[in-house]
Amino acid sequence: MSIDDLRKIARRRLPRVIYDYLEGGAEDEACLAANRRAFEKHRLLPRYLVDITQRDQSTTVLGQRFASPFGIAPTGMIAMVRPRADVLLAEAAARADVPFVISGASTASIEEIARIAPKSWYQHYPCRDAGMTSDLLRRVADAGLQTLVVTVDVPLHSKRERNIRSGWVRPYKPTLAVVLEASRHPGWVVDYLRTGLPFMENYRKYAPPDTSARDLTSFYAGQVPAAHSWAAIEKIRREWSGSLVLKGILHPDDASQALRCGVDGVIVSNHGGRQLDRATAPIDALPRIVDAVGDRLTVMLDSGIRRGADIATALCLGARFVFVGRAPAYGVAAGGVDGAMKALSILRNEVDLVCGQIGCPSATALGPAFIDRYDGQSVARGTRACIAHAHPIETLRA
Repeated sequence: MSIDDLRKIARRRLPRVIYDYLEGGAEDEACLAANRRAFEKHRLLPRYLVDITQRDQSTTVLGQRFASPFGIAPTGMIAMVRPRADVLLAEAAARADVPFVISGASTASIEEIARIAPKSWYQHYPCRDAGMTSDLLRRVADAGLQTLVVTVDVPLHSKRERNIRSGWVRPYKPTLAVVLEASRHPGWVVDYLRTGLPFMENYRKYAPPDTSARDLTSFYAGQVPAAHSWAAIEKIRREWSGSLVLKGILHPDDASQALRCGVDGVIVSNHGGRQLDRATAPIDALPRIVDAVGDRLTVMLDSGIRRGADIATALCLGARFVFVGRAPAYGVAAGGVDGAMKALSILRNEVDLVCGQIGCPSATALGPAFIDRYDGQSVARGTRACIAHAHPIETLRA
């Protein structure tokens, strides 16, 4: 019935070492909890006596039209939860007509995913080898993908203590304790014995010949993260002619600088709580960023989303689009492509229900008029920062 139900099924199916990788965050995981609390403090303000017999949640973002205002966020090494999970998620996204962001640490190639889901986006981590970065951008363009998402919130590898304790550390050689615990999850074990550790296909051509899957993860870790700078973003902007998005923006000044660099959009994100454990929650950072850049930049959001009401809340506070990571990951872990479709269906139906319940038949009309509280204040009666760049609701008044 809910995303949490899929989470519980995934937890039963997966060995602890893999489930902890999927579920965990950085250090004390305070950021994970803060992301959820930040959504929970908001209350929706319904308008009744509105004709909601025809409801539409289709949305256009960065020149592409999608059936819903949310897509699938990237998750590195997702094929550890189920073989070829990247491909299964891409297939689900194509069926549901939502974007799938190919992870920079994908185990399926750019080219394969583009054939399955041609409206996919590609997440890029700048590499230390500039030639490799340029070649990856060329491959994305040649595959016909229109949107490049550069993740900027990984200047260093984070300290994910849950992963370290459970054994998910390079070079991914399981201890006896990990093997014994995994044996309690025979479905996953059979899949793993059949396929082994998946290759990070997008980097295979750049590594030395005959590099094993395990050594390829170390090769990738030696390339990412590279030194971060606005100059690097400007260089990518010169090389990439499609839509350019920065993922991991939390400060309004960074959003303004992205605009000056010719970036088309930002994803307000704290990497799902997996990088900086004391980072602010994206839903709290969102209104300040919207206030800073207005409609001049497409502002999107991820991190902490578990319900359709969370998606609606983000749209009310100024996001043009939303991405969800763990929800479809739970789905594909629990039931393959059907499980991923179930996750998307749950969220889509919840968005539809919320829009109907609050008297907003079009998702593009969601705005601050439907939010009752923000930091203890009534948005409907006053915060200028949120209202200034809200989506219009004239269609509802008409």
